[in-house]
Amino acid sequence: MLKTLCSILLCSTFFCHAQSNDIRANQAPFALTLKQALNWTAQSEFSSTQNISTEPLARRHAAQLDPSRANLDTRVKVLYAPDGMNNFANYLDTQATFNLYNFTHWSQIDVLNWFAGTADHVVQIPARPWVDTAHRNGVKVIGSIFLAIAKYGGSADTAEALLKQDVQGRFIMAHRLVDIAQYYGFDGWLMNQETNLTAIKDAENELVEGQKDNRRGAKLGQKMLAFMQYLTAIAPQGMEIHWYDSMLENGEVRWQNQLNEKNQAFLHQGVSSADAMFMNYWWNKPMVERSVSLAQELGRSGYDLYFGADLWPSRNAQRAFSKTQWLEDLFDSDTKQGLTSIALFAPNFNFNFSGEPHTPVFSKFKDDPQDSLRFYQTEQRLFVGDDLNLANNDLDGWPGIGLYVPAKTTVNALPFETHFNTGQGKKLIENGQQVLSGWTDMSKQDLLPTWQFAVYGNLSMTVAYDFEEVFSGGSSLLFTGSLSTQKTRIPLYQTHFVLGKNNTATLTLKGDVSALSLYVETADGKRHMFALNAITPSDSQQDWRTYEVSLSALAKEPVGQLGMLFREGTAEENVNVYLGQLAIR
Repeated sequence: MLKTLCSILLCSTFFCHAQSNDIRANQAPFALTLKQALNWTAQSEFSSTQNISTEPLARRHAAQLDPSRANLDTRVKVLYAPDGMNNFANYLDTQATFNLYNFTHWSQIDVLNWFAGTADHVVQIPARPWVDTAHRNGVKVIGSIFLAIAKYGGSADTAEALLKQDVQGRFIMAHRLVDIAQYYGFDGWLMNQETNLTAIKDAENELVEGQKDNRRGAKLGQKMLAFMQYLTAIAPQGMEIHWYDSMLENGEVRWQNQLNEKNQAFLHQGVSSADAMFMNYWWNKPMVERSVSLAQELGRSGYDLYFGADLWPSRNAQRAFSKTQWLEDLFDSDTKQGLTSIALFAPNFNFNFSGEPHTPVFSKFKDDPQDSLRFYQTEQRLFVGDDLNLANNDLDGWPGIGLYVPAKTTVNALPFETHFNTGQGKKLIENGQQVLSGWTDMSKQDLLPTWQFAVYGNLSMTVAYDFEEVFSGGSSLLFTGSLSTQKTRIPLYQTHFVLGKNNTATLTLKGDVSALSLYVETADGKRHMFALNAITPSDSQQDWRTYEVSLSALAKEPVGQLGMLFREGTAEENVNVYLGQLAIR
């Protein structure tokens, strides 16, 4: 009773101080104890209308960067699971801090897993700002059900409570989980069951060493399998239920690192037990190949298996950037077609990894707002490779996820507008005026470039988000370098719309645009160039100049790509141009 009362008081405190700019881990509405979840209703004190996302899941199209990548496998899915989202992103309102955790490569992932949990807080619910932005990018978001390792507080009693059935035999918690996901507007759950159900614990929830209750463990293990089959069956269309490769049918936790006869029931046993399985990390290519064969024997696809990559540098499975073979092992050696899907675990090393002797810190952005470039470029490196250029295939070192898996786009209709706002900044600009200093709010993020970033031709040119010169929102896109004897082409967006006779492109820039053109690539591969120095700016605000480009000559043309192009020049001609707006209306 006292514990429940404390939880209610904490919950009330959260809502009274919703504007206090604190990220509150393990508090409702984001985190629920099992008792709170079992008793959850839309009217309960543990629910929040402020956390409801009404953003529909956008339709996506594959975005192959260039003809050399035309055969990249669009069936491979990428799940992204930052470790501890409750510590990074449990907020509903704009936060008065620039250097919070952020993510920009939505085009390169398919599922965001809100990975978190404690022994007490079993149910972890995604925060609306992240769900809103994920859905605008066509990315699903799934919450977590976490049953902790017995040594760290997990208990078979908790699992038994989770598996409670009513008099009709229905699993009560399964219905609650569906209700919660539908109420808040997110897309499903990962069942992260890591409690050894044969373990015996004393009255203080401490392990009794050397003792097991195999009978109880097997009974609960079978009931957990039935629960998963029930939850998967009642989940509405589009809702995904994932199982983590941890527990076996006998209730023991034995990570298999592959699909085999010991864990296959939790993917499929006559009926689906889960829509997907998140495989543990200690695998090799033969294990992958055997897993795919077994999945197919069960009538399932290899893409239903998300092989885990533990990127955290303090661990040694797929340690970020220093381990590379694992990525190649997930693809056919000859055809380069994917064998399975991919689960990227703990990619938040760019934010809160503090460094090891073998791996220096990647960025200090969490403590130093001035270190934003390294924070963003480390995420960029994960997807595009060591040279930070997706247009180049890194033959040595870390190649990047984008070398194997194509991006996807939701830019499918007009009007289209972006200010390259990442959802945070040193200042917030609205209607030409600064309204905030340091801030973060993922719900304010724009549709960002499909490719971040690709540079063809003149490789001295770089592209990055800039937080000093801002036209609208919190950031702009900065092009820096010098001209060369080659043109520089920078593709930004894969698109899937048809132009009308009255459509106009609008660009707002700061800096010398004499060498710069907008290009519009039509579906037939033809690039149409629009030199900005031939256009008189239609507006000017504090050195930001707006250019309007008539696209009437391309009426009825399907457009496949938008990008920028710098002409040839000499090394003495330096480039320092900010792009603050790109729109087609």
